[in-house]
Amino acid sequence: TRPVVLHYLGYDDDRGGIVSVIRALASTDRFACVLGVNPGFAQARAPALATLELPAIAGETISISTFLRARRVARAVRVWLAEDPARVFHGHSRAGLVVACWLARWGERRVVASVHCYGRQRWFYRWAARQLGDRLFWLSPAMKRYYGVSAPDSWIRCVPGCVSTAAPAPGRRARTPGEPVRLGGVGALVAWKRWDLVLEALALLLPPVRARVRFDHIGAPANDEASRHHAAELRRQTTARGLDGIVTWRGEQPSSEPLLQECDALIVASVHEPLSVALLEALRAGVPVVASRSGGNGDILTEGRSGW
Repeated sequence: TRPVVLHYLGYDDDRGGIVSVIRALASTDRFACVLGVNPGFAQARAPALATLELPAIAGETISISTFLRARRVARAVRVWLAEDPARVFHGHSRAGLVVACWLARWGERRVVASVHCYGRQRWFYRWAARQLGDRLFWLSPAMKRYYGVSAPDSWIRCVPGCVSTAAPAPGRRARTPGEPVRLGGVGALVAWKRWDLVLEALALLLPPVRARVRFDHIGAPANDEASRHHAAELRRQTTARGLDGIVTWRGEQPSSEPLLQECDALIVASVHEPLSVALLEALRAGVPVVASRSGGNGDILTEGRSGW
């Protein structure tokens, strides 16, 4: 029987890299994929994925409230699992990890979880690793080293890739001699992504050099006031630094492929990037990546060959 995997998020919308991972999994067509979401979930990407609305929760928060709400979600998931032996639960978010631990505690075996972030509460992730054992997966060896779990230098129990291979890799444009170098950025307009560093670096270039560079970004702020304020500040800094003709903020896009077809290099500026999906998409498209030396970037990039 074809498995049906409930990819649980506890999100209100389909922004972010984790949804990109799930969409890539769905594109392999090896199992049916259902998104586990909050009531009223807004889906903007196409094609739409099947969804299952479960009790509301803050998907990326760890607190006493999260544990209590996750128990309610876990009870509903148990009912869903009991209806079909081919069903499997996969927790992706922080809340999803808590739900997975509740299910494992109650003896459910069709449960796995993956960690997509560098959390501050490392004790919690080590505790979850003890609860779930070989049913908990990390994004790269760097993440295992960060949390201090077993086999920190190997790819054992890591997710090695999360980009679609169902379709041919997108083609790249041919560069015309003398045209500007085109840099790209993909990701949410949130402070930890450090797009401000890109603006600072461009502003430091001598004017004749800066005139030969372009930076185009796709992505939107997260659904909170702090992110919206940060996005407005980035646009203000763009103007204040005289970069209006150099930097373009394109906003939310359904796919990164059009941007990657235009780019000479992708920028990943964030300093604790778990494992950038945009980085993997760029490498698949043959686009080199300039990334911070942190997080999973060092596990993926080969210096001087696939990026810097």
